[in-house]
Amino acid sequence: MDWGKVVLIFQAGITLIIAMVFMSQLNLLDTAEIQELNMEFINYNIFEENTKEIIDIKARYKSAAYILSITGLIELIIISRILR
Repeated sequence: MDWGKVVLIFQAGITLIIAMVFMSQLNLLDTAEIQELNMEFINYNIFEENTKEIIDIKARYKSAAYILSITGLIELIIISRILR
């Protein structure tokens, strides 16, 4: 049973690390060189379609980051209850 607890703790830790990576990617996506991208879109008259895609990508990263964070925290709470 001890190995099972170690594996569960490891899994919860990895889940939280992946959530942090998604959060950092979300921050990088916000601070990316959007101005150059916007100029490129304006020049090709495809601005409206690609703006929707960028917003969709941000929404997906945001929801994935929050879901992974909540899942990791719930796993750690459950594991801490098991260890008692």
